[in-house]
Amino acid sequence: MITVILSGGLGNQMFQYAASRALSLKKQTGLSIDTFLLRKKTKTTIRSFGLDVFDIKTEEKGSLKTKIITKGFSFYNKYNLNRFIFKVFNVFRDQKTIIYDNRFEKISKNSTLFGYFQNEKYFKAFSDVLRNDFEFIVPIDEKNSKIIEEMASKESISVHIRRGDYLNPNVNLALLDISYYQKAIAYIAEKRENPHFYIFSDDMNWVKGNLELQNINHTFIDWNEGEDSFRDMQLMSLCSHNIIANSSFSWWGAWLNKNRDKIVIAPSIWYKADKNNNPPEGFIPEGWTIL
Repeated sequence: MITVILSGGLGNQMFQYAASRALSLKKQTGLSIDTFLLRKKTKTTIRSFGLDVFDIKTEEKGSLKTKIITKGFSFYNKYNLNRFIFKVFNVFRDQKTIIYDNRFEKISKNSTLFGYFQNEKYFKAFSDVLRNDFEFIVPIDEKNSKIIEEMASKESISVHIRRGDYLNPNVNLALLDISYYQKAIAYIAEKRENPHFYIFSDDMNWVKGNLELQNINHTFIDWNEGEDSFRDMQLMSLCSHNIIANSSFSWWGAWLNKNRDKIVIAPSIWYKADKNNNPPEGFIPEGWTIL
């Protein structure tokens, strides 16, 4: 049995599930989801279990083992005990958030995954299975249904501008400059006729005051909040093309886009500590454009 410890928001949980699901299929064993960390308050953002919006059928639990591993993680790390603890409990933790860890290929079939696993190489071989797993099952409301119909009739492009929690000094993700979005919009506008841009953001007032959209067809999507925030990902996935933020949320919105001719624009900088413009191999899927 493979167990995965979920943490973070919906995008993070999807990466964790994708890696563990792929591993369980490869090892021909079952998969269980541990949600203990989602019930724990953090210094950044309160999260909750989000995968129930998909057609995912797996065991959900919260174990004593996970409590021991996670509650003492800072202590173990401080005294270099984490490797010993992980070995005792057969836990695999990825070494870098977005870099593929080659040790993943040697994991046993009775392991617990604890980390982020934000690299397509962990699950690319099982992409078709995951696209089925990540089918949205919650009935669509009338307002979003009308937007979906509109997007299908246009050369639709999603634009995701993430700010919100990125303004928190405890968050390591970079706050992208508005110039990235302007360049991405101009790039697609040159390649597609009559594009219509659908703007998604957790700070829409700031976007309306700073993003230059004169003479550009656009719609602000600003009503999917709280428990309905996953709808933004669903709408992104149904656009013809995508301009993503340095965010796992819009990464998945673009990845789930089934348009074979899609243009996906991704930023070169993701973290505050990034010193170059070259995301690691496997993090940005083949065919996406990096600006």
